[in-house]
This record gives sequence, C-alpha cells and structure tokens, in this order.
Amino acid sequence: MKKLLHFILFSLIFNVSVSAQNEIRLHISPRLASAVFAVDSAFMHPGGAYPVKYTRFEYYVSGIIITHDGGQVTPLTGLHLLVRPVQDSVYSLGQMPDVNKVEAITFSVGVAPEYNHLDPTTWSPDNPLAPQNPEMHWGWVSGYRFAAIEGEAGPNLDQHFEIHSIGDANYFTQTIATVAAQADPDTKVIHLNADYSLAVKEIGLSLGLVKHGTTGTAVTLLANFRDVIFTALVASNVVDPVFEGSFGLLANPVSSFESPELRFSLPAGHNFSVKLTDIAGKEIVNHQLESGENQSLTLDILPVAGLYLASLYQDNRLVATEKLVVIR
Repeated sequence: MKKLLHFILFSLIFNVSVSAQNEIRLHISPRLASAVFAVDSAFMHPGGAYPVKYTRFEYYVSGIIITHDGGQVTPLTGLHLLVRPVQDSVYSLGQMPDVNKVEAITFSVGVAPEYNHLDPTTWSPDNPLAPQNPEMHWGWVSGYRFAAIEGEAGPNLDQHFEIHSIGDANYFTQTIATVAAQADPDTKVIHLNADYSLAVKEIGLSLGLVKHGTTGTAVTLLANFRDVIFTALVASNVVDPVFEGSFGLLANPVSSFESPELRFSLPAGHNFSVKLTDIAGKEIVNHQLESGENQSLTLDILPVAGLYLASLYQDNRLVATEKLVVIR
C-alpha cells in the first residue's frame, strides 16, 4: 500500500511538471528580398545596380530577452545561437512555463562581451562558441566574428567580397514587437522574417571588398542586422473583412514527416477553394471546399523544409492566408 501511494504521488508530480512545460522556439525565415535564401543564389544589390551572391553567411545571436504577459521580462543569459541560414532556422530557447503571451523579443547579433574573450576550446563540441569550421573565433583580444559574409558581386559576379565584423563596441541590441504562435499545447514559436539581401545595404561591392575589423563597413553590416534585416513574421492573416468564417492550421510549424491539417468554417452561399504554394509561388495543392462548420483538410506530407502559403479563396477572391512552416 505504501509503495502504491508513493507511485501515485510520483505520477501526480510528474504529470504536473510535464503539463507546466512550455517550450519557446525562435523561427528565423531566411529571405533574399522576395526569394528564399540560398547560398550561391544571385539577387540584386539593394541599390539595384548589380547582382550579388553569398558564398558564406553566418552570424551569432545572443542577449535574448523575452517580454511577455504585461511587460514581464525573461532574459536567456548565456544562450548563443550560431545562425547559418541554408534553410529555415528553428531554435529552442528553452522551457518557460511562466510565458503565456509573448509581446516582444530583444536580442543582439554577436557574442555577449562577458563570453566574447573566453577560450573557445573550453566549450563542449556542440556549443556554438566551440571551434567552428569555417572558423568564427578571431583571436583572444578581439573575440569572435559577430557576422561573417563572403561572396561575389558586380555586373559579371566576378568581384570577390568579404566582411567579417568583430568588437565589443559593435554589440548592438534590437527589440522587435511580436507574438508567439501556438504550435502545439506545449510549444510556442516566435516567427521572424530575415531579409539577408539587406545585409549589404549602403555597402558598395561592385569593385570587390575585403573588410575584417571593428570600423567602417564592418560596423555598417552589424547596423543593418540591427536596423533593417529582421521583422516580425505574422503567422496568420485574414486579408478581407468580408470573410465571415474561420481558417487556420491545427499545428504550425510541422516537421517534414507530418501531414499539415487545415481547420476551417465556411459560410453557405459561396464557392471556396484553397491553394497551397511554396514561397516562390509554385502551386502544390488546389482543392475545392464545401461550406459548413468545423471542417478539416489533411494535406500531403511536404518533405522539403521551408515556408509555404495556404490561401483561401471565396468566389475567386483571396480572403485569408496562413503561413505554414515546415522544419526538418
């Protein structure tokens, strides 16, 4: 009997602790203006005069603070992310059972000064501050590369450029007002859009450039990360107030082995259809829908990670959209 009581007590404690879990994730959707980010993919310089392509693009994120529930702040001390945006980037920020409604995220691009000059070999191999390939640590005095971008530019894409930004004085902070989408009962996701074409805004590359350091172009790069690259990515949007129903995803994001499920209620007297496209506009799904309450549509598995758009049409007019994030 005593063992049974202990087992029941343990089960109750375990269930309470599990139910109290609330993982917060950060999703950074990488873009090159209107296109999906890809290494070796050409885009027009923000000045519009010549093409640019990146062959290397990586940076650190740290100093993360979550503002939530009426102005409460939760700092994530010591957490560093190494962002290499070859695909949509999703990072766990940890369990935060006290975070219910996210209001903003604060962060810096770079390595926090109190960590910037520590020995990288003392970190475990899976820590972003451990030695990397290609190398992200500059040296004992300067610390880490906060951001490292390289590529080709010019009318013929034959001018090489490198910008590696370092220095405690360039550890800039930014705050973005945003919300967190409920991905599942125990997970919330903060979605940010990152237009990496703007990293070289106000930086001339047509004649080539090599800048490693703490001044000039290196600072401009980090100022662009602070000022223009990141914006809040709204996960759901009704685009026409004439629509009187509801439309959304059961879970978002989903993994690449899950079947996304749309949930919707559609008023009678109209013709409805839903289209699913990738971010480049390629149509993947086109379904006619019947009106009615509390309906669902299970989509095929989408094996390619990335950002998709589910669009609802009422009488051939777009009335609602839902951004679907597929992660690996």
